[in-house]
Amino acid sequence: MIKFFRNIRQKLISEGKITNYLKYAIGEIVLVMIGILLALQVSEWNTNRKQQQKEVQILHDIHKEFLENKEQLILVKSNHIRSYNSTKKLLNLLPFDVIKIEIDSVVTLLDGTYTNWTFNPNLSTINTLINTSSFDLISNPELRKLLQNWTDLFLDYSEEEIVARNHIRNFYIPYMSKYYEIKYVKNKRPFKDLNWDFLQSIEFHNTIGMRHTNLKDVLENQPNELEILSETIDKIIELTK
Repeated sequence: MIKFFRNIRQKLISEGKITNYLKYAIGEIVLVMIGILLALQVSEWNTNRKQQQKEVQILHDIHKEFLENKEQLILVKSNHIRSYNSTKKLLNLLPFDVIKIEIDSVVTLLDGTYTNWTFNPNLSTINTLINTSSFDLISNPELRKLLQNWTDLFLDYSEEEIVARNHIRNFYIPYMSKYYEIKYVKNKRPFKDLNWDFLQSIEFHNTIGMRHTNLKDVLENQPNELEILSETIDKIIELTK
């Protein structure tokens, strides 16, 4: 093709047709420019197509992960509520009369206060986006913003869970285990033969009260980070369908 165009140029020059040659040269330049523009257009189309394919895969992975995260959060929240309700019922029974109370019922409530779950979402796809600076692959600006803010939102919420977890591990369980066989080591009933005077102590009241407060902070802390977290998960799932 190049040889063909060269022959035409040489023929026009040899025949002295300078005007025609100039017209031809301009036409050839235009054709070359059109060819370059077409090549750039095809290259851009291929790049966009590959980016769209990547985005589709990313959205699929995010959707799957956040469905799992939602299921986990529902389970974690239900266990927080169980422990919270147990501490609330115990506080409503105070002060205890160890002669009149039904010990088995109290122990059942105490067992309910030990439930200690934490939310540990799958962050693999978001971490990949962060590490590779690939958030721009997400074309939806609302979704992109939610994903960019997700880690901070999760960390804000988890602070309350960490406080509650550390309290139950470092203080609550060691304290309770001094007085009776807690749910994790329980192997005998009835409990009536044990000394339950500790139920009347200020230390016990404070211990239950602190456990209750920690759980209330997890569930109802203002702004309600648990509710915001749940709503964000639902929105991300919706936007990645």
